[in-house]
Amino acid sequence: MNVFSPRMRVFLALLLLPALASAESKPLKVGMSIPSLQWEFYLMVRDGVLEQAKKDGVSEVLVVDAQADAARQVSQIQDLLSKGIDVLLYTATGSAASAVPVRLAKQQGVPVVCVDNFPKNVECDAYISTDNTAAAAELARQVVKLTGGNAQVGLLQGTLGDTTEKTRADGFDVELAKTPGMVIVDRKPTDWLQDNGFKVAQDMLQKHPQIDVFVGRSDAPALGAAQAVRVANVSHKVWIFGYDGLRPALEAVRDGKMDMTITQQAVEMGRTALRTALALKAGSQVEKVQALPAFVTTRENVETFIARHP
Repeated sequence: MNVFSPRMRVFLALLLLPALASAESKPLKVGMSIPSLQWEFYLMVRDGVLEQAKKDGVSEVLVVDAQADAARQVSQIQDLLSKGIDVLLYTATGSAASAVPVRLAKQQGVPVVCVDNFPKNVECDAYISTDNTAAAAELARQVVKLTGGNAQVGLLQGTLGDTTEKTRADGFDVELAKTPGMVIVDRKPTDWLQDNGFKVAQDMLQKHPQIDVFVGRSDAPALGAAQAVRVANVSHKVWIFGYDGLRPALEAVRDGKMDMTITQQAVEMGRTALRTALALKAGSQVEKVQALPAFVTTRENVETFIARHP
C-alpha cells in the first residue's frame, strides 16, 4: 500500500530527478594497465583505446605503466580501483601474481577485459588477442617454404610461462616439427627484449655456426638476432623472422635486414578492447574470446603496414 498522496509522490519524484540525472550523466572512467610504455606494441594498443574512447565520448582513460614489474602492476591497479574506475583493460605482466588484479576488480564489480597476455588461474570477462596459434603456424609454413624445408634454426623465445609464449609455441613449434629437415638446434628465452635477442643469438652462433635461420617469438629479439648476424659477419645466408609487426621490424623487412614478420592488429586490439569493455559495463552480451587475424608481412607488402598499422 502506497502511504504517500499523489501530490507527495510528485514532489518526491521532483526531488529525485537531479540525482537520477547526475547518475546517468556520470562520466565513464576507464582504467588501463599495460606491462610497459617502453614497448611499442603496447603503445599502439593504447592508441587504439584512446582513439575508440574519443569516438565513443569517453573522456577519462587512466593508463598506468607497470614497467615490467608484476608487483608494481598489482599496486597500480589497486590505485585505479580506489579512484572508482568503471572498467579495467588489463594486460598481465608475466605470470607472477597475474590473477590478483582480476580478483580485486571482480570484488568491486568492475568488468575486466584482458588484452594480449592473459593472467593464469582466473577468469576475465572477455579476452582480446591475436589468434597467435594460427598466425604462428602460418609463420612456420612460410619459414619452411622460403628455406626449402632444410635449415638449422635458432629459436628466440619470449618469457617462459607467458600465455603469448605458449600460444605461439603451440602454433610455430608444432607446425615446424612436421618438416623433418627443419631442426631447432637451440632455443632460449629473451623476455621479449632486443638486447637479450642480440646476446642469445651471438651465443647460439658461437655454439652452432651452421645456424641459417633465426626465429624471434617477437620482433624485438629478431631484430637483436639480425644485429648479431651482422656483427658476426657470417658468410652464409641467415634468414631472420619476427612476429608483431612493430615499426622497426617493418622497416627492417623493407630494407632487407629481416626477411619476414607477422603483423598483428595492435591498434584494432585496443579499439576492440574498449568497445567490449563498454558493452560489458552496459550489461550487454559479448563474445568472450575475440581472436584477431594477423598478416604475413614481406618486402612485397610491408609498405602498406608502414603507412597505416592495422
